[in-house]
Amino acid sequence: AGLIINIINIIGGFVIGMAQRNMSFTDALKNYTMLTVGDGLVTQIPALIIATAAGMVVTRSASGNQLDQEVQGQLFGKPKAVLISSATLAVFAIIPGLPTIPFLFLSAIAGAIGYTTMKSQESAKAAPVEKPKETKKSEENIEDYLQVDNLELEIGYGLISLVDETQGGDLFNRITNLRKQLAIELGIIIPPIRVRDNLQLEPNQYVFKIRGNVVASNSLMVDRFLAMSPNNAEKEIEGMKVKEPAFGMPAVWIQDQHRIEAEMYGYTVVEPVSVLSTHMQEVLRANADKILSRQDTKKLIENLKKEHPAVVEEMNPENLPMGSTQKVLQNLLKEGIPIRDLVTILEALIDYSKVTKNVDVLTEYVRHSLSETIARLYADSRGTIHAIAMDPRLEATITGALQNNRESSPSLGLSPNAINDIQRSLQECIEAAVIGGHHPIILCSATVRPYFYRLIHTSFPTVSILSFTELPPETDIEFLAKLEISHEN
Repeated sequence: AGLIINIINIIGGFVIGMAQRNMSFTDALKNYTMLTVGDGLVTQIPALIIATAAGMVVTRSASGNQLDQEVQGQLFGKPKAVLISSATLAVFAIIPGLPTIPFLFLSAIAGAIGYTTMKSQESAKAAPVEKPKETKKSEENIEDYLQVDNLELEIGYGLISLVDETQGGDLFNRITNLRKQLAIELGIIIPPIRVRDNLQLEPNQYVFKIRGNVVASNSLMVDRFLAMSPNNAEKEIEGMKVKEPAFGMPAVWIQDQHRIEAEMYGYTVVEPVSVLSTHMQEVLRANADKILSRQDTKKLIENLKKEHPAVVEEMNPENLPMGSTQKVLQNLLKEGIPIRDLVTILEALIDYSKVTKNVDVLTEYVRHSLSETIARLYADSRGTIHAIAMDPRLEATITGALQNNRESSPSLGLSPNAINDIQRSLQECIEAAVIGGHHPIILCSATVRPYFYRLIHTSFPTVSILSFTELPPETDIEFLAKLEISHEN
């Protein structure tokens, strides 16, 4: 639009000059061309000033200073820019057709301001720096000290290279992948893991915490590789013998030049960061029930509401409180049962919460609803579950103990001799299962299952307890041994 207006002004002025004012062709072209250019400058200069002012106001929006202080800082904070402006104005003064005195006057003012600002900054740098006295003590937010991180990883200063990307550390990427993998396997959202250095630790030590409590710790050697020794290793390899922290396997810290040799002998060689990430993954999997909070349970249910609103709307806080739902989910996670099929879990809770409020009983009902998931979790590639059978006499003893303690909280009131006998027999059964290359699983009745799990979980945390009724009828079961106690007990 501006160009069209200028063209109209030049042509219109040229016609008026020659037709009305009897000007020559050259004079009319010269006069009205100069007038058109002058009119354009008069129009654009105010627009330029307004745009500059608007830009200054916008750029100070993130600052807390007053407008006059911000303008002064932006215009005169860099003396070199002011001196360049002074030189530019001086060049304008010598251009023919432009007013000389005003541009020289502006150039002198800008040069004086730039020179004064430069000298003051040099003096400030040379003067000794005094720490300003605090006239007003900043208020501290005491509530911040009450917050506890859900998950923490503290590392010694010798392990900082594992998290420093400039040194090739990729621990943060591994943590991200770890959280995704556990979400797929277990069906829970692992909170972000805060990683921080702790100078009180040993240089190569790390500590993993859940809500401020230490749940795992170990040491790494960042300049070596961990070679895990299988049972069929052809030869022992030179290095520092340790135990792999995640699974307790015998391992050796070896130097880089022995890596190829160890792999040839059948060792599994991994990097230190892989050892750390694998250890964290197993710790999180074993403590998934502690990580799942009531707020996390609420988020899982709210996410489910998008695709299954009918299930969520049917949940009545009076019959099925959020705390009961959380406890059932924690019981499942504690025994390694994933909760990805949350729809089935909630439907079972809604149905059976009308019958009982006992969390343990509700958990057993949910396990029956997840029968196919449980069978798939423990079956081998052929669909067979290799398990340890429980002697009917032992089941009868436990059932009798439960009935005798019915008036109080249900527990196993077994004698110390009976408990020792169970642990001895169970140790033999576990060895038989491990020798056969199978995960130790005990099959018993649904009534005994939760209480027998509590009895042995502390001493045998890797043993899984299943009931016959929570497995699909078509499941193939192969018994490896029988858990029994002497008749005297």
